[in-house]
Amino acid sequence: MDREQTLAVAMQAYWSEDVDSISLNEICRRAEVSKPALYREFGNEDGMMKAVLVAYQKQVLAPVYQLIAADAPFRATLDSLVSIVTRSSDAQFFSEDQAVPAGCLFVKMRESYRHLGEETRVEVDHAKEEALTVYEDWVERARAKGEFTGEMPSRFAAIYIDAQLSNALSLLARGEPNDEVKQILTVAFSMLG
Repeated sequence: MDREQTLAVAMQAYWSEDVDSISLNEICRRAEVSKPALYREFGNEDGMMKAVLVAYQKQVLAPVYQLIAADAPFRATLDSLVSIVTRSSDAQFFSEDQAVPAGCLFVKMRESYRHLGEETRVEVDHAKEEALTVYEDWVERARAKGEFTGEMPSRFAAIYIDAQLSNALSLLARGEPNDEVKQILTVAFSMLG
């Protein structure tokens, strides 16, 4: 069994069609692996889903966090995030040949949290805390440079940023037009400085 190929197939399926709607049998069929082989590699469906989320964090979320950690002005980084999330033509984040589903697998897993296995829920919690820490550190750096002048505490600002991005990604996954979602994010983030 090719572990990476199986993870790629599962990631694409969960991301494009939702976590709750794809059976393990369907993952096996698409990846052309037997269920026993999948169980030997991942332990169970929960172990595979956790591995998919870990792979997603490395492939998709880590580069976004690197963008946030760069020393660009706060507003420029915020605008880049909006462009990435809405896949605007000015976003140079995904290559043109990548078939990237709408929305975000991490957000979809958060929305399906109660249906996930224990290992995957622990990983979702870990990934959420990592995201909040990245956002909070970003706000703190911007505040230190005088670019974030709002009165809200940094942790609250991080939660607000996460909520707005998650909502936008959910809207996109449901098929809302990119331009409308971009407008929503722009308005939501206008209060951040």
